[in-house]
Amino acid sequence: MIRYFLLGVLFWAAISVSALAIEPAGTEGSRVTLGSSVPLKGHASFLGGNIACGMQAYFNHVNENGGINGRKIVSIVLDDDYNPPLMISNVKRLINNSHVFALIGLVGTPTTLTVIRMCQENRIPLLFPFTGAHELRYPFKRYVINLRPGYWQECAAAVDYLVRHGKKRFAVFYQKDAYGLNGLDGVDRRLIRYDLQLVGEASYIRGMPEVSEQVRELKRCRPDAIVLVGTADVCAPFIREAVRQGMEDVWYFNLSFVGSNELAMRLKDCRAKVFITQVVPLPTDMSLPAVREYRGMLKRYFPGCRSNVVSFEGFLDAKLFVEAYRRAGENPDREDLINAIENMREYDLGIGEKVNFGPGDHQGLDNIYLTRIQDGKILPVTD
Repeated sequence: MIRYFLLGVLFWAAISVSALAIEPAGTEGSRVTLGSSVPLKGHASFLGGNIACGMQAYFNHVNENGGINGRKIVSIVLDDDYNPPLMISNVKRLINNSHVFALIGLVGTPTTLTVIRMCQENRIPLLFPFTGAHELRYPFKRYVINLRPGYWQECAAAVDYLVRHGKKRFAVFYQKDAYGLNGLDGVDRRLIRYDLQLVGEASYIRGMPEVSEQVRELKRCRPDAIVLVGTADVCAPFIREAVRQGMEDVWYFNLSFVGSNELAMRLKDCRAKVFITQVVPLPTDMSLPAVREYRGMLKRYFPGCRSNVVSFEGFLDAKLFVEAYRRAGENPDREDLINAIENMREYDLGIGEKVNFGPGDHQGLDNIYLTRIQDGKILPVTD
């Protein structure tokens, strides 16, 4: 399934790059060109591939219906393998060679943080990255626009829920980079509210999924709850190993970046009690207009791909960009786009929560949704 999807994304990227040889870049002529750098292979490919898929489904729909103000959207998707140096190289190429109007849907904290300065200096909008990094929000940056809530908000929601259910002995298992440290800080800060502190922490190196020693290390701390700040390829083995080592009664709480559907698939027959914070509603809620749109467009343009929360977020990113570009005027420049986003108030994206931005507020959403894994499915938490 993933292989089929990735071929589709790479095929579209190849067409887009080819088209640039004869079409004006940016917003000149009949096209507006956007760029993305995401992992399309390697251990985080299920994140990058699905973000690109969700965005492209909506862009295809817009292009089939005449584009935005008569302009078709060209989306260039480059693979960075969740590797910071490749992210830097890709973004330089997108800015200097492809002359993109904006970057959209970049994936990952350690990768995205490496290109903030480049975007600021070149005044290139960095739109809706798939990361909740605190550094993308504070201090305020004019050319960085976030749709999703931050990791500290996710950690606060997780800690609040666990404390409400009697958990007092917290540990954190985290990826040893900016992403993991964001989560570690978020949990630590929230525990202060309850006069609690971590009983243990353990980390891993990105791309190295051996976790048995980390499980043993945390087991010695006797936690009753572990917050995991990583990706599914590591968090799933960690949870399985923890259960194997006798930690069946511990509650495991993951952040949205884990890749919910991938984690659920890998833990289908696992006995552990596993939770995930989400930053958008589950795409199974057919009462939401955006979910119905998303599922219809995904089926039309990527029939081989199953709906999931990651590609749904990419779909919402694309939908918000299109609306902002429409509002920016007939022939907008990048400053017009930023101003249009900052003037968005109570915009109905179709997910229940309204989107709000402002001149000093570049984060559109704040709701956190709690979910759990049961029998390989992701279900909303109701208690």
